[in-house]
Amino acid sequence: MGSARVGCTVGNMVVNHLKFADDICVFSPSISDLQCLLNICGYYAAEHEITFNCNKTTGVLFCPKKYTQPASSNVFLNDVHVQFLNQVKYLGMCINASLKDDDDIQRQVKSLYCAANKLRGTFDQCTPAVKNTLFRAYCTPMYACQLWSKYTQISMKRLRAAYNNAYRIMHYIPRNVSVRPHQVSHCVTTFDAVLRNNLYRFFIIQLFYLIASNV
Repeated sequence: MGSARVGCTVGNMVVNHLKFADDICVFSPSISDLQCLLNICGYYAAEHEITFNCNKTTGVLFCPKKYTQPASSNVFLNDVHVQFLNQVKYLGMCINASLKDDDDIQRQVKSLYCAANKLRGTFDQCTPAVKNTLFRAYCTPMYACQLWSKYTQISMKRLRAAYNNAYRIMHYIPRNVSVRPHQVSHCVTTFDAVLRNNLYRFFIIQLFYLIASNV
């Protein structure tokens, strides 16, 4: 598809698809280009005896605010109509047509509470040091938080509360007691530091690849 010269471009480089294991994401600035790319996928699949799961193939249409989304889009993969949704989950991240990150932040909120309750139920009798190690392993990583850019302050406050409450759940800390001194004294990364560190590492990696590509 890279040689098709259709789809989205970054500078002079065509970027019309992303692949991860058996998942593929195809994108283009127009419906006609998208259909062309899907046709290429269909031809390649037929030639190499690959089967696409058309029932799981969905699309999202991103429109400027001044335009309204059409009721339907006639896009087909192997003669099967592709359903367009307002929100999809790709590689664990929630992506919606408005490009807002509130839904994905809510996913992380649920994940924090779920992890904290499971850890307390399984490792309730462990020492605080073990609990802190488990918290770092299961609650500190925030998947795709580096990509959050369009969200409400309410969503971020809920996420901060979920992170701190998860720590309270594991250590039986009352809700009226601040967890920040406890986290600092036990070398557990605070919420703001988690976001800052993830964003810093992300930009460092991107800078490394940018320098390597120009060498």
